[in-house]
Amino acid sequence: MALDTVYRRQPDVVGRQILGETLLVPIRGELADLQRIFALNPVAQHIWTQLDGEHDLAALRDGLVAAFEVEPAQADADLAEFVAQLRAAGLIAEVS
Repeated sequence: MALDTVYRRQPDVVGRQILGETLLVPIRGELADLQRIFALNPVAQHIWTQLDGEHDLAALRDGLVAAFEVEPAQADADLAEFVAQLRAAGLIAEVS
């Protein structure tokens, strides 16, 4: 995982707070892809909000370390895993 890579959320993904949990639902055309709903824990929610096309992965990792008091190596691993899942599901796109 290159830490200088920047990602942005795809515009056809809707995020909603339901009973204190953040859910991501991809919307393709006029239909929701209910097979690919993501329920986010607090760490994943933090990452999701920062995937704005401006922050690189190093900044996201540093934010995780500060916000959740985890070691940088653990933050790297968590970030890499979640970004890989989002990429595989087509929910984010690489900007640079």
